[in-house]
Amino acid sequence: MDKKSKSVLVVGFNTRPIAYSLKKAGYEVYAVDFFGDIDLFPNVNDSLIIMRELHSNYNLIRDKYNVFLAKFTIDMLKKHSEIENLIIGSGMDDAYEEREKILEAINNYQYKINNLNNSIEVIKKARDIKYSYDFLISKGYKVPLTISYEDFKAIDVKARFPFVMKKKSGAGGINVYKIENQSALSLFLKLQETKSFIESEWLVQEYLEGIPVSCTTISNGKECVIISINRQIIGEKFVNSPKEFMYCGNIVPANLFNKDNILISEISKTLANELNLRGINGFDFVLKDHYPYLMEINPRIPGSIRVSESSLNLNLLDLHVKSFNKSKWKYVKKTINVAKSKTFATKLIMFAPNDLEKNQLMKINSLENVHDKSEQDVKILKGDPICTVLYKGKNFSESYFGALKIIDEINRICKPNN
Repeated sequence: MDKKSKSVLVVGFNTRPIAYSLKKAGYEVYAVDFFGDIDLFPNVNDSLIIMRELHSNYNLIRDKYNVFLAKFTIDMLKKHSEIENLIIGSGMDDAYEEREKILEAINNYQYKINNLNNSIEVIKKARDIKYSYDFLISKGYKVPLTISYEDFKAIDVKARFPFVMKKKSGAGGINVYKIENQSALSLFLKLQETKSFIESEWLVQEYLEGIPVSCTTISNGKECVIISINRQIIGEKFVNSPKEFMYCGNIVPANLFNKDNILISEISKTLANELNLRGINGFDFVLKDHYPYLMEINPRIPGSIRVSESSLNLNLLDLHVKSFNKSKWKYVKKTINVAKSKTFATKLIMFAPNDLEKNQLMKINSLENVHDKSEQDVKILKGDPICTVLYKGKNFSESYFGALKIIDEINRICKPNN
C-alpha cells in the first residue's frame, strides 16, 4: 500500500471535533472513537467505533472504555500500518497501562508513526496535582487547600463543610462530589462501598465558589504560547447535566477582566514550561475574587478546542501537528501570537432529559449549529449525551443566548410524545 502523506490516527472518547479540523487542514484521518456520531464519518477514511464493535451502549461500557480504546487503536494500526501520526484525545488521561500497550505495539511491529502526544512520564507528572500545587506554592502562587482522604480522616471535619471529594484520576468532572455536611459524607461513603472504594485514590479539597475557566496552550517542550482563555460551563441543569461538576461546554473568549487573563496566562505558562508539555494542552481553574485557583491539568487536546478555533478562525489541529516539528515552531508561535478573536463562540453539550425515540433524534439532528449527532438507531437513555451545540456571535451575549435558544428547542423536542 502506498504511504499516506499527512495521515493521522485520532483516538478518543469523542474524536469528531479533532477529525473535522484535521480533515479541513488536508490530512487523511483515521479514528478510534467511543460514540461514532454520524457527523464523524464524512471526516474519516476509516474508523473503529467501540459501541458498534461491542454492540453495547454508553451506560454499560463508559467506565471501561479506555481499555477498548487501546485495543482498537492497536487493531487500527495493524490494518493501516502506514499511518504517519498518532493523536490521543480525551478518554485516556490516566490510562497509563493502556498507553504503554499502544506504544509497545508500535515498537514491536516497527510502525513508523509520529507520537504527537506528551510522553507518559510527562502525563503522569501533569496529572499529579500535588506536584503542581507544591511547585506553584514554591513560586508564590495560591492553591486550594487539598489533602489525601487518608489524612483527612484523622482530623476534625465539622468546621470544614462544604468540601469536595475528588478522585485523583478522571476528567470532565465525573468523579467530583460536593459534600455539604456529615450526612452527605456518610451517604457518599456508603454509595462508594459498592464501587470498591479505595481511600488512597481520593482527595479532599476546599470548595471554592467562583467562575470556572480554562486556559488552552500550545508548547514545544520548552516554550509555551497562550491560545485562548475560556469560560467553562459546568453541571448546568438547562442542558440536563447528570452530575453537578460535569463538563457541559465553553464560551471563548471568557470575557474576563484583563488582569484576570494575565494571571491565568502567567500560571498556565509557568506550569507548561515546568512540565515540558508539548502540543495543545488545557488548564482548568476556578476564578474566585479575581484569583485563579488551579483545579486540574489536561495534558492533551481539550474539549474546548473547536470553540477556540471558531473564535480565532484558526485551524489549531494543524498547528498542533506542526508544533512537534522543530523547524515549524516559529511559524506556530507567530500564527498564535498575531491571532485575535474574530467572534465569540459558545459550545453546549446536551444530555437526554429522558429516554429518546428515533424520530426525536432525527428532529434534533436536523437543527442548524448541532454537531456530534447521535445515531438514530442507537438507544439514547436519560443522562446520555445527545449532541453538541456550537454557536458564534459578535459578542458574548449573542453567542451564549443564541446557543441557549437552540438548547430550548432541543428540550422541547425531547419531551415525551413529541
